[in-house]
Amino acid sequence: MKTIHKIFPILIILIGCTGFSQTPEQQKMIDKALKMRDSIMESLNLEEVQRKAEQQQKRLESDKQSNNTTSPIPKAIKNEDKYWKNTLASDSGNTLKNWNNGDADLVFNYSYDPGKDKVQYVKIGVIRADGTIALNPINKVPILKPIKEFKDNNNFFDIHNPDVYQYHNEDSGFKLNAYLSVYQNDKQIGILTIGNSEKVTRNLLTSGDLYYGDEGYLLSWVYVDEACAIMAHENWKGDLSNTGTPLLVETTVTYDLSFKPGWNLVKTEVIGKYEFPNAPEEDRSRYKKHVHTMVPSIPDDATYYFRSTLY
Repeated sequence: MKTIHKIFPILIILIGCTGFSQTPEQQKMIDKALKMRDSIMESLNLEEVQRKAEQQQKRLESDKQSNNTTSPIPKAIKNEDKYWKNTLASDSGNTLKNWNNGDADLVFNYSYDPGKDKVQYVKIGVIRADGTIALNPINKVPILKPIKEFKDNNNFFDIHNPDVYQYHNEDSGFKLNAYLSVYQNDKQIGILTIGNSEKVTRNLLTSGDLYYGDEGYLLSWVYVDEACAIMAHENWKGDLSNTGTPLLVETTVTYDLSFKPGWNLVKTEVIGKYEFPNAPEEDRSRYKKHVHTMVPSIPDDATYYFRSTLY
């Protein structure tokens, strides 16, 4: 390298003379210098060094950008991860971690208009761009059904004998949803559930998973136009198997719900479970109790779960 450092200035001087008229001897020296320059450049492989340096810089910039980008909603890769597929959860407060969808509305669906092919809803909150959830249910729900029809529209399907239902003010208007829809630009992008278990908050919304024994609770939103109540208590024994292998269980379900006019919160708890380790995966547990009660506000230990419907 020392020899190269000594030769390079001489080459530069000689090559710099190419702009002037030269004698044959001088021209030979210049031609020789040009060849030597090309040989040195090739031996140093400066172009390759420059190319690699540029690639390294691009990688560093890409890595920096990746570190500054919010992580996307995780994708489940195993069957046991179905509870986290396309799902985000809040931290210890009311902020969704890794939320990167911008501002969104939280709405309560109350009807479907077939003429417009559109779900009708009222807004009761927002998810801010930073993932913070703010709820303020003050809007009235304009279309309701009599509370006495709950026995025919109970999406928990945990009462086998509809005669056990008892109502107070049975003609009062009533609507219950176990989730809130998440909308952006009048388009649904997901649902929001509230509870203390990623399993319970999904199981109780999924028709084939309603009987699972995973323990925890789910909150439901209820709007009524007058003070009213639902009471029910049932002890049931039976075989819940659909595989031919008996799954004999005894369940207890209780509804103790007294609603005030306007917005209310219902807590549905799954308590205790039967385990059947030798049964197929979907039949390995069944709940022992469902207890439905009123709560005045969202419990401190509650977690918010956003599940995307854009997949």
